[in-house]
Amino acid sequence: MHRVVSFLRGRQTIRRSSKPSDWIKERFPFVYRKCLEFRVDITRQPIPVVPGAHYHCGGVWTDLEGRTSVSDLWAVGEVACTGVHGANRLASTSLLEGLVWGTRAGETIAKSGGVADVVFPEMEPWRGESTRVDPAFILQDWLTLKHTMWNYVGLIKTDLRLQRAEGVLRELTRGIEVFYRKAVLSDPLIGLRNASLVSLLILKACKRNRHSLGCYLREEAEI
Repeated sequence: MHRVVSFLRGRQTIRRSSKPSDWIKERFPFVYRKCLEFRVDITRQPIPVVPGAHYHCGGVWTDLEGRTSVSDLWAVGEVACTGVHGANRLASTSLLEGLVWGTRAGETIAKSGGVADVVFPEMEPWRGESTRVDPAFILQDWLTLKHTMWNYVGLIKTDLRLQRAEGVLRELTRGIEVFYRKAVLSDPLIGLRNASLVSLLILKACKRNRHSLGCYLREEAEI
């Protein structure tokens, strides 16, 4: 939208758009109306922005057929790191990557005769639980998980932030397993349990990877 937001000595300097007001309203009607709800007129002032993380950003290494280091596990599209994007995920390039590597992976799997037979371990008989959980508990745990990941394992990672996150996440995970042990299964609860596990896995990977590359920023420990 041809807007420039500059910061000088910690204060925002506002510059008007180079485009006429009517052009902006016609071209971006939804954005214009939504910003007005927050008292931001995009025809007269820039939209306040903060750093953001864009969806999945290619972290699973694959070969040229989409094969990962885990047997019978393939990855394509945004979640894959094939080298097409360079150090970052590049906008709509992921659509082309999903098409190309999806095709290559499918053809390779078909030629290899599919995946190997998988032997699943014996599972204990299902035991249904009956304890009803106050939704406020699940909501609070979700908020704790989200804020911890964003504030400590977000865009800028340091030793101290990751150390703080590890303490919070391990305590939260233990609490989830104990507190909801007898709870009736629900979609929010299953999501919470899975998210806490994924968060710990992400944290573990971040602690191992101390090399900044692309949108992955790893700084030295804070003093």
